Amino acid sequence: MSVLMSGTAIAQILTVASAPILTRLFTPEQFGVLGLYISIISILTVLMTLRYEMAIVLPKNDKEAANLLWLSLIITVFLTVILILVNAILGKKVALILGSPELESWLWLVPFNAFCIGVYNSFNYWCTRNKQFWRLSRSRVVQSLGVVSTQTSGGVIGAGTGGLIGGQFLGQFLASVTLWWQVWKEDRKLITASYNNQEIKKAVKVHKGFPLYNCSQSLINAFSQNAAPFLLAAFFGPSIVGFYSMALRVIKMPMNLVSESFKQVYYQRASEIYNSGCSLNKHLIKATTYLFLIGIIPAILIFLFSPILFSIFLGESWYEAGQYSSWLIIWLFAGLINRPSVATIQILGMQKKLLVYEILLFIVRVITLFLCSLTFSALTGVAVYSLIGALFNILLVFGTIFLVSKKEKVNEHNKT
Repeated sequence: MSVLMSGTAIAQILTVASAPILTRLFTPEQFGVLGLYISIISILTVLMTLRYEMAIVLPKNDKEAANLLWLSLIITVFLTVILILVNAILGKKVALILGSPELESWLWLVPFNAFCIGVYNSFNYWCTRNKQFWRLSRSRVVQSLGVVSTQTSGGVIGAGTGGLIGGQFLGQFLASVTLWWQVWKEDRKLITASYNNQEIKKAVKVHKGFPLYNCSQSLINAFSQNAAPFLLAAFFGPSIVGFYSMALRVIKMPMNLVSESFKQVYYQRASEIYNSGCSLNKHLIKATTYLFLIGIIPAILIFLFSPILFSIFLGESWYEAGQYSSWLIIWLFAGLINRPSVATIQILGMQKKLLVYEILLFIVRVITLFLCSLTFSALTGVAVYSLIGALFNILLVFGTIFLVSKKEKVNEHNKT
């Protein structure tokens, strides 16, 4: 965790340091278009490997893991071609539906950005399997440098929305190339020697639960998490999306600093524990408790003081973004402590239950936000949206602990 967090911390510091500059170089409307672009990317990212990359950590055999890596990369290339064709046909309609005609000019970058993320995620889990966390740490620093330098330069020269979206794309591209180069330089022989068409076809069947359940669950989760920008854009315009996106961007950074690093290390460690036949439940409860203790005080401070801090830090025009962050932190904190639960569900092959959970969360969230947008203000809608997300995350944590405990008791009983 310390290795992963060191790189993430540097990346986050760069992002935080640039925020007061960027908010004075770009308007909320321009950040709103960026927010919609990122939301589209976030949804498509789930599809780019059909989640087969998550299976790379699980096999005991390195050759099987290498063929899963090849499978993830092949799927990424295939789906990128599909996205290019879809964008050519539907790009303009998507921009009009979202109430942001300016977005159309940048949708052609979406397939290539999604391709970069698919490649990055594939090598990400390969590195996680092999405990090469320094590689991930370096790539995150490179990504942040690429984003910050390009967006700041774009703001200075008056590039507008293109500067923000261009920086987002270039940062991801550089991170993907950096991670690919490190893996290829050190693991090329194993990866190339392991390539086998029959083994890849076998991997498709053996790990079919990932595209059937995990990919479906993750896709619904992505829609659920990104429903707010789409609905806010349709009802209130891109400037409100800009406030929402900035609020999410700033307060997600400290949460991601811990949660993403913790999740990857936990996923690798819990996979080892499960493969060895040991109990996971104590490990799950311990990890969840750690995350709760790490996040509770920062979450309270953000809830109480973020509107004032946003005004001071980003400028008075961003006070409204601070109001959104006060409510969003409730959802994000609950999302922080559910990381071990989600990873445990994937390890134990209970993706079907997670899929049902995500469907229910998506339906409740979208309907509630839609009704609030019709009747109340954007802030009220975001508040309710966040509270529902927090409630479902807490239920997921306790539900997972119960299911794992029950499963382990059954296994113990069968042994005796």
